[in-house]
Amino acid sequence: MIMNPINTRLNANVRILLILLEYFFAIQSPPKNKLYHKAARKRVPETNKLEKKEKQLFLSNKKETVSVISAFIGGMKMEDLIRPLVNHCASRPTTVAVLMVNHTKELTAEDLFDVIIYAVATDQKNPEQSRYFDVHGIRVGLFIVDERLFRKKMLSGTISPHFLYGSEVLFERDRYIESIKKETPIYDCQMKLGLEFAELIQSYTIGKNLFEDGHFPDAYDFLVSALHHLARFALIEKGIQAGTALWNQIKNEEPEILKLFEELIKSEEPIEKRLELLILASSFFIYSKTTKGSEHILEILNEGGIWSYEMIAQHPKIKIYGSSLGTFLEYLIEKELIVPIQVESTFTGIYERYYRVKKTC
Repeated sequence: MIMNPINTRLNANVRILLILLEYFFAIQSPPKNKLYHKAARKRVPETNKLEKKEKQLFLSNKKETVSVISAFIGGMKMEDLIRPLVNHCASRPTTVAVLMVNHTKELTAEDLFDVIIYAVATDQKNPEQSRYFDVHGIRVGLFIVDERLFRKKMLSGTISPHFLYGSEVLFERDRYIESIKKETPIYDCQMKLGLEFAELIQSYTIGKNLFEDGHFPDAYDFLVSALHHLARFALIEKGIQAGTALWNQIKNEEPEILKLFEELIKSEEPIEKRLELLILASSFFIYSKTTKGSEHILEILNEGGIWSYEMIAQHPKIKIYGSSLGTFLEYLIEKELIVPIQVESTFTGIYERYYRVKKTC
């Protein structure tokens, strides 16, 4: 049967419209009962409790499993076998911590290693370095990661709490790991939402621009990435740790996002039409997430008066936004949450751009 292309497009439009209506009614629906209402109000503060439960669950499971870390090989403990590699990292003055990781899939998609040595160091020219070793038949991976990147991954939830609580600290400087453990719950929810939203805005904006320029395959990649960030945002918003089976998680929490993804990858329409509808629908979802997604950065900027871009980018709690910061600020200007201000510079006729949070009545 040959389908009429006009009817096909109408069907796709109707499907997208139904997804948006379903999502709209879902976010507008009142809580089903008082018990649910109380739970919803405490959703964000309970994130720390969720982490504690995760930690307890992990530690209890750890007792029931045989860990590579505690294994003896040829009469020697694993720590002794990898000691030369650990000493190599610890001897560097820039190294702040060296961990031995048992849950290697936390860092690599495939089961490439039996154990990973994870070193965190400051002022790295290359943000991530890796080397592979063989120690008495045991596959060992050595990862050296820049401290700012590591901090961003921890605070944003890219690396779960299992990483810290399930790893053995072989070396640390000035109680670095302990400080990270204390920081992670503090910024857990609001900062995670802000970082994920900023990444979402960047991927969506780049994808939309590529689409408008006619680069459809490249636009497809960035818009799929945007959907991933949208799904992760939705899970974090509900106090859920996003895992590798992301779409399996989201189908129970915000199935409308999964339907958008399926519409993109399963539709028989030309890629141009699929992307066009996705961009339209995504803009609605993004708009609905803007308030929570911008809370973190607006709260910080509201503490001061006007900010130069450099002042914003170097703020300790904002610098982890990294390359997504510029696009995020432009989005907040577009939504009139931040106001750009021209300030006279030392150059005649040239003004420097500053920012301030828009005052509300």
